[in-house]
Amino acid sequence: MNLFLSILLLLISYGVGRLSLGPGRSFLLSAGVTAANYRGERVPTSLGGFLAVLLLFLSAVTLGLSRWVPLFSFSLFAVVMLASVTVAFLGWLDDTLGNHRDKGFAGHFRTLMEEGRLTTGLLKAVGGGVVAAVAATITADGNGFLWLLHTLLIGLMTNWLNLLDLRPGRALKFYLVLGGVLFFLHLGSGESLLFLPLLGLAAAVLKGDLSARFMLGDSGSNLLGIQLGIWLAWISPPWLIILLDILLVVGHGLGEAVSLTRIIENSRFLSYLDRVGRR
Repeated sequence: MNLFLSILLLLISYGVGRLSLGPGRSFLLSAGVTAANYRGERVPTSLGGFLAVLLLFLSAVTLGLSRWVPLFSFSLFAVVMLASVTVAFLGWLDDTLGNHRDKGFAGHFRTLMEEGRLTTGLLKAVGGGVVAAVAATITADGNGFLWLLHTLLIGLMTNWLNLLDLRPGRALKFYLVLGGVLFFLHLGSGESLLFLPLLGLAAAVLKGDLSARFMLGDSGSNLLGIQLGIWLAWISPPWLIILLDILLVVGHGLGEAVSLTRIIENSRFLSYLDRVGRR
């Protein structure tokens, strides 16, 4: 039964995403929610905020199913929804109100210390950390050491997708590959159904993102990252979480010290993967 529900929910989410993409893009254009992409073109941005609304609808359907068939605990559902909506909102604030001059956590913190100015980027970083800590109380199941590891994983994964989302399709590719692996490894798991609505929506908007018709924005990358982080924290053994934490810390260090885009462009293999599907 869970296998059937998983495939059905994924297909429904994909269909909803495809049908809603055009109206969502038009809504952002008419509301003037646009920004210059990496080529300097003005396109709709913060599509992640629109995806978060669709996600709420699809998650309500999932919750309804769980009242008929035991799938997951309500506490896990509640923390996934709380985390998803919160980070998407914080990302939307940064997309629409942020100045984007300050880069990296160090840059936002320096602005606060030197100029006394609170940035939306700092609000997003601090808020994301708090949300990660709250989510980890459920995924770690009362274990203090695991709570620290899970908090680090969820928080860093959220920001990692944000760092990746500097070129069309980059963040979505990372999310879809890793999410697809988790889907197939835990096919039929009741808890995995919580994360399938976003997986289907992400697959539905990949083509449009690759063609640079819109940008996910921080609202979108935050949404992808928080769900991926919670999903990994929920199903991964401690040794894998420690490994992922180490890799994410190293990746963030490289992103702050050099530039992920420069690293990708200087690697023939990574550059090829980055360009696949992009027009």
